[in-house]
Amino acid sequence: NEALQKEYGFCTIDGHKEKIGNFKIEPPGLFRGRGEHPKMGMLKKRVIPEDVLINCSKDSNIPKPPSGHKWKEVRHDHSVTWLATWIENVQGQVKYVMLNPSSKL
Repeated sequence: NEALQKEYGFCTIDGHKEKIGNFKIEPPGLFRGRGEHPKMGMLKKRVIPEDVLINCSKDSNIPKPPSGHKWKEVRHDHSVTWLATWIENVQGQVKYVMLNPSSKL
């Protein structure tokens, strides 16, 4: 996992290397919820690149999606702090890839 952390766990913002808080997306599986959740047992689908919006600066190196795929959208929105976002299928919640809480931003 160190190799994954080195390759995907950091980004550069304003010339500073910043740690990404959650660069891994949850794998598909059964939704558990907390307590007696009414949606317990529903299938969480695999998130594919076509589900993901990337947010980066215009002059940055946009990460390449896996072969045969493309990103849902690439935005250049400096008013938000997320790096990537998608909507999970069970509860329709918006999920984000954010910087680590120890980030300088």
